Amino acid sequence: MEEKYGKAAREILSCVGGESNIVSAAHCATRLRLVLKDDSKVDLNALENIELVKGNFNNGGQFQIILGTGIVNKVYGEFIAIAHITEMTKEELKQQAAKKMNPVQKLLKTLADVFVPILPALVASGLLMGINNILTAQGMFVPGKSLVEAFPGIKDIAEMVNLFSNAGFTFLPVLIGFSAAKIFGATPILGAVIGAIMIHPDLMNGYGYGQALLDGTVPYWHMFGFSVAKVGYQGTVLPVIASAFCLAVIEKRLRKVVPAMLDNIVTPLLSVLLAGALTFLFIGPVMRGVGDMMTNGVMWLFFDLGALGGLIYGVTYPLLVITGMHHSLVTAETQILANIGTLGGSPTFAVVAAANCAQGAAALAVMCRSKNDPKMRSMASASGISSMLGITEPAIFGVNLKLRYPFYGALIGGGIGAAYATIMHVLSVSQGPCGVIGVICIRPDCMVQFMVSMVIAIISAFGATMFFGKVVGQKEKTGKAAPGTEEKPALRIETEPGCIYAPVEGKAIPHTEIQDATFAAGVVGEGVGIIPVKGEVVAPFDGQISMFFDTKHAIGLVSDDGVEILIHVGVNTVELQGKHFTPLKQSGDKVKAGDRLLEFDMDAIKAAGYDLTTAVLVPAPNHVEVVKTGDVKQLDKILTTS
Repeated sequence: MEEKYGKAAREILSCVGGESNIVSAAHCATRLRLVLKDDSKVDLNALENIELVKGNFNNGGQFQIILGTGIVNKVYGEFIAIAHITEMTKEELKQQAAKKMNPVQKLLKTLADVFVPILPALVASGLLMGINNILTAQGMFVPGKSLVEAFPGIKDIAEMVNLFSNAGFTFLPVLIGFSAAKIFGATPILGAVIGAIMIHPDLMNGYGYGQALLDGTVPYWHMFGFSVAKVGYQGTVLPVIASAFCLAVIEKRLRKVVPAMLDNIVTPLLSVLLAGALTFLFIGPVMRGVGDMMTNGVMWLFFDLGALGGLIYGVTYPLLVITGMHHSLVTAETQILANIGTLGGSPTFAVVAAANCAQGAAALAVMCRSKNDPKMRSMASASGISSMLGITEPAIFGVNLKLRYPFYGALIGGGIGAAYATIMHVLSVSQGPCGVIGVICIRPDCMVQFMVSMVIAIISAFGATMFFGKVVGQKEKTGKAAPGTEEKPALRIETEPGCIYAPVEGKAIPHTEIQDATFAAGVVGEGVGIIPVKGEVVAPFDGQISMFFDTKHAIGLVSDDGVEILIHVGVNTVELQGKHFTPLKQSGDKVKAGDRLLEFDMDAIKAAGYDLTTAVLVPAPNHVEVVKTGDVKQLDKILTTS
């Protein structure tokens, strides 16, 4: 079993460009995370054919390979040994990956890094708030009464739980100040001090600021000709982050100029004084306005546009996940939850949960359609369940985006479920796992409708994916060929079990002579390479197409007697992204030996500088014997397996 992990590690290293292309590596619960020097050197086709690999994606400067719980740590141990790199934490890897990000990606990453450490506090506070709501909700368990009214003896317990639940949000600026200062390189405790200053009890409470403006009762400080509002920043997020950044800039500059003997006294003094003054003079008022705009925008989307707004959010969210931009939504979500007393809860949680459950349902639909593809079936089932529990990357990147039509089905299902949740005003009281188990984060009076919206999202996504899958299959059966590539009479032969026949016409050579290190080394499998004289690929036996790659240059097939093969047209032709290739069939199609599968423009591909040698490979552990090399015609017997 250990050799299995070592083999996977060696194959992965070869597919990602070898030891020289690795900057750093780490792993999380399910994924091997790599920072590469040159992402274009990754052989995605070979990577996807590795037995233990369940998918891959590139996000935030990291190339991430999905392996699964209990597998990734063992493969990682073998990987860092053969790649001769030192073990890194995820945080160290993120720092390496950040060097490859553009400014927008860096900003979004920074926001995510600020909030991730304080999420446990917010989740705990929100769940305590949910418990308090259960204790005080009218008619939930006792007709016409709350539990506190029905059982007065638990009144003090309810009050204590309520106090505990409010603490995290009441002192949220302190938590954010500490975390943000640490991220920006300032002294974390000074960041907490700035946060505490911003909610000091001598200031007017920020929750009453709007009404005070209308009444003209806002208190002010008058200094050097400036009028500075004596208003706190309770329930705000962006002002604290901006102030912590300002604190970090000031502190770093002071550290460079203040003499060492005075540093411990002068630097904290001036840092807090200057950052605090700038907060109330400029930073706070400006960022309060920006934060209010973000919050109002989200609330407008849900409460003014209603079902349409929920549908837009539900469809957009998975698209943001692909780019990593969904982290930016944490800021608005946190600010909404910080104002939960006035807003009643956040409408975004249920929408995101519906989108996640829809991705899981689409993956499960793929599982039902992949009866003849054990690897895809296994990947789809595991990732589908994971997605319904709130972890969507394996389903999105490993299954749905790869096949495309499930992703479209998931968008439809997620949008419908999100629209329903918005119509029914399903509100959450905390952050938590955005899946079916997220019901624990929902307001008690909304829990039933939350589960209904999840069921709607799951059924809609599953049904849409099955429908799209059938449409794709029907198009294949009725002929999806482009003009000029209509089906020609297929060659027909009497096939033998365990035999593989030439899919292209040309000159056959042993796979060890293919000018590609991965193919020549037998990493993908053993077989032959064929230097084609005609740009056409036909089925090499009776069976089914298990995978027609999105880039159109490679096809996976499995014969009726269980033999798997890969037909890979050209070397590094994945870089053409499907250009010059015309598929005549698609994944899942049943084929007979001689059926035309693919046409490719030999002259155009050669002119682009690519070697056309077509690999015909059988993956291990099959024993492969080469029957014929040299000149071969289509459907000449070239390989036998046992």
